[in-house]
Amino acid sequence: MSETVVRRGRLLPWILCAAWGATYAVAQGTDRNGPAAASVSTARPALEDASCRMIVTARDASRCIGSFRSNRPIPTLDRKRVYTLPELVDIAEMANPEGRIAWEAAKRSLELAGVDRALYLPLITLAGQGSDVRAIVPFPKPIAPRGYVTVEQPIVAAQLQLEYSLLDFGRGAKVDGSKALEIASTLRLSRVHQKIAYSTSAGFYQTQQASGHLEAAQMILQTAETLLQNAQSQFDNGRATLPDVQNAQAGVAEARFDLAAAVGEVKKTKLALTESIGVEPTTEIEIQPQQNDSPDPMDRNVEELIQTAWKSRPDLLARAQEVRRAKDAYRAAHAAYLPVVGFDATGGQTSTWPTADWGELGPASVTTWSAEVKLRWELFNGARRHEVAAALAEQRSAVEEQRAAQDSVTREVWAAYVDYQTALEQQRSSQSFLQAAQTSYDSSLDAYKYGVRSLVDVVQSERELAQARLAVVRSQAQFMQSAVALGYATGDLLKNTTSPTGVHP
Repeated sequence: MSETVVRRGRLLPWILCAAWGATYAVAQGTDRNGPAAASVSTARPALEDASCRMIVTARDASRCIGSFRSNRPIPTLDRKRVYTLPELVDIAEMANPEGRIAWEAAKRSLELAGVDRALYLPLITLAGQGSDVRAIVPFPKPIAPRGYVTVEQPIVAAQLQLEYSLLDFGRGAKVDGSKALEIASTLRLSRVHQKIAYSTSAGFYQTQQASGHLEAAQMILQTAETLLQNAQSQFDNGRATLPDVQNAQAGVAEARFDLAAAVGEVKKTKLALTESIGVEPTTEIEIQPQQNDSPDPMDRNVEELIQTAWKSRPDLLARAQEVRRAKDAYRAAHAAYLPVVGFDATGGQTSTWPTADWGELGPASVTTWSAEVKLRWELFNGARRHEVAAALAEQRSAVEEQRAAQDSVTREVWAAYVDYQTALEQQRSSQSFLQAAQTSYDSSLDAYKYGVRSLVDVVQSERELAQARLAVVRSQAQFMQSAVALGYATGDLLKNTTSPTGVHP
């Protein structure tokens, strides 16, 4: 996909934690100032477009996770359709198992946060009881001739029980920690979808490169056959030797060998592409061919890109939430030193019909209730000091992991930036290389026809031309891959903002 295609393409905001929005359109242009050659518009399931654009609070994370539907069927590929990169990324976000696994993990964190928030709510229980007891009750003589009375007491009771924690200093820290975990899981879900888009883009451009190599191999074979025809003509006219013809025949055989290898490489890259999408691996897929347009230079320096990555990389933001969660765990460990105050109450109806073998007992059916306030304070616990120390060590470890992640992000951005600049220069120079090699070959072939150059010179020019054609295909694919890799390194991939390179999948 050329830069012109992507720059002219119009794509609605991509939801980081699930699929896209309702509709997107991609326009394919043949020239910067020319009309669009074709357009594709595909309707998608309606989702909340803004639900996952920015995740700052637990409510944002909950809304983002809720916008994803896990019961969507896995899509299948249409063998008759020529797919663009955005369409394949859309399918990958719905089909890739990694995305579904990450969503389930985020959903689990959401539910666990709800469990911790429920600590602020009372616990109400309905209890029912039905029993019958026969017991011996000692009783003094002469009131009871035997010195005891046998009593049988059936009881039926229904009660509501209320348990409520009035004061718990560790409750707030637990809830804050679960919120941080929920946000971190949602951010990691966003990064997983960026990874899916990146791997799909890499497979797409690798398939484009393999297809381009196949086209170049076909052209190389045509060039070798043309050279063989000229060598045979020169030999028939007595202006070339038999070794010249044999060298040309060897060139044709080599070109056919390379063509067979290129055909196999296309099939293998298609298998890898469909596997990265998340559908059954197959070679029956057609993608948009590679287009060669000169890219515009990027106007952002590496320092700006690093700052962008620090602010927008979901995995790095998730690290910050993990530090916050570790701090909350330390607060919760300290809060265990403080008292807990609770309130318990019961109320209901109790009915009984007691009988005795001596005297008379009357039935009763009355409302019964109880209420109590409880204070629990652990004055000594030998394990408490170790729990606090362990929480502090976890907090320090999280801080160091965050610092290591920042250094890793900086290195990744630098490496992607260098690769992008290198690919940009190679893409520009490859066109000049191809033009020079084509001119050299044409001149050598014409001179050979007039008998002023040898076949060795023509064969050398032919090989340089073949290398130039392959270099053009390879440099264009590497440029597009490096552009997407830079967007992935900075965290701008799949976002509603402009990527550093202007290239979006």
